[in-house]
Amino acid sequence: MLAPKDYNNELGEAVNIYYGVHKAQDPANRLGILVFNFGGPSAAAVGGVGAMIEQGRIPQDILNRFDIVGIDPRGTGRSAFAKELTECAVAQHQGLGNCNATYSQVAPYLGSNSVVKDIDRLRRHLGESRLNFLGYSYGTRLGSLYAKMFPDNVRAMVLDSPMLPTAENYVDLLVGGAAGKDKIADYRLVYPYRKAQLTSIVEQLRSYYPSPYAAFNGPRLTKSEVDFSLQLMVSRDSSYPRNLGWLSIKEGVYKLLDNDDASELGQVLSGDYNTGDYNSSYKPDRLRGQALFTAVICTDESQSLSSNDVASSYYLFQSASTLYGDLTFTGSANMCADWPYPRDPIASVENMEQVLSGQNILIIAGQYDPATPYTWAEKMVQSFGDLASLITVDNYVDHGFSYDGIRCIDQNTTNYLIDPSRKIENQTCNVPISSSSFSRLFSIVADVPHPAKNVIGW
Repeated sequence: MLAPKDYNNELGEAVNIYYGVHKAQDPANRLGILVFNFGGPSAAAVGGVGAMIEQGRIPQDILNRFDIVGIDPRGTGRSAFAKELTECAVAQHQGLGNCNATYSQVAPYLGSNSVVKDIDRLRRHLGESRLNFLGYSYGTRLGSLYAKMFPDNVRAMVLDSPMLPTAENYVDLLVGGAAGKDKIADYRLVYPYRKAQLTSIVEQLRSYYPSPYAAFNGPRLTKSEVDFSLQLMVSRDSSYPRNLGWLSIKEGVYKLLDNDDASELGQVLSGDYNTGDYNSSYKPDRLRGQALFTAVICTDESQSLSSNDVASSYYLFQSASTLYGDLTFTGSANMCADWPYPRDPIASVENMEQVLSGQNILIIAGQYDPATPYTWAEKMVQSFGDLASLITVDNYVDHGFSYDGIRCIDQNTTNYLIDPSRKIENQTCNVPISSSSFSRLFSIVADVPHPAKNVIGW
């Protein structure tokens, strides 16, 4: 599909937007198009939708009654600007250049406003009066913005693992993320005294860096080892390989915090973690995803920040989480500081009851989501008011839930999409997990990742 490079100049240069359609298998009872977005903003959707259909993730009722549509957002898959971003990101990684020139030429046209307009252009291109949308993570930013821009064109909308609907800049998102991780630490450490002991260790390491922490028993732990443990503490229950997540350090962390014994944790941390998913960080597509993430998030900002502004925000990170504030701040807080390229700021999504014409919205959120904190879902619910139904996923540290085999989620999602006029009741879906077998109440083949789970960003 051809779309304007710049929607402020629709008669100017056009670019290609790639999409795919899986036709409804029961045309006589067809309900329209169901558009998927898997988040990121690095994730292409055409291949992801194809994989979901091949893996049997999408229920037959949905395949029968909807044309399933994937659209590769700008900068992804086979759509415009993906090639340029890949080339500059690879060159930057190899020390042969950077993405500055590419950003100056295309970053203003990669933002969420442009992608939302591409989605509506595709709706018209396919001859549909309204659409149905299922967005995961960053895809909920696109979905909620679509509802704000094109309220009359919404039949049904599922916002799974919502982003903050009122974020003004990247720092807003990072501070919320640090607080969300702190909540997961509370959940996984079980007892408050463990949290207090871990906080004491972290503060010692930061105050006396580079001196290690000397436990009563076992090896000394460096700041980098403890920081890595903090990252593993908020890893997803669905993460793969399994032996590289929280369960790999759980008993060692408990022994350290219960008995000041670092022997087991030290042994685990001395192992080889350069396996599995960890060696894919520098593949060209991953590099493209990182470059696109930067371009989109910075282009979307409605409040720009200087380096000094970011530096002065450090207290917000520490207030959000003593454990994760400093770690999050030092990781990437400066990403959009002093962004030199034109922005295309997104609007806050608020007061949507006054915007929509009574369309019910389904929101799905994890109580312990390490990527998009539960508080963001609560704010998304506030934005849509009485039009929103909220399904909470509890007892499960993960992100992106619809059509991942959790029966409680999948059935409600299907029921809503088929008849969005019937409001889904607010409810909680508990997901019991066996730490030994990783068994879940799932119907999907084990260790086949959902397309929304393996993306750069949200």
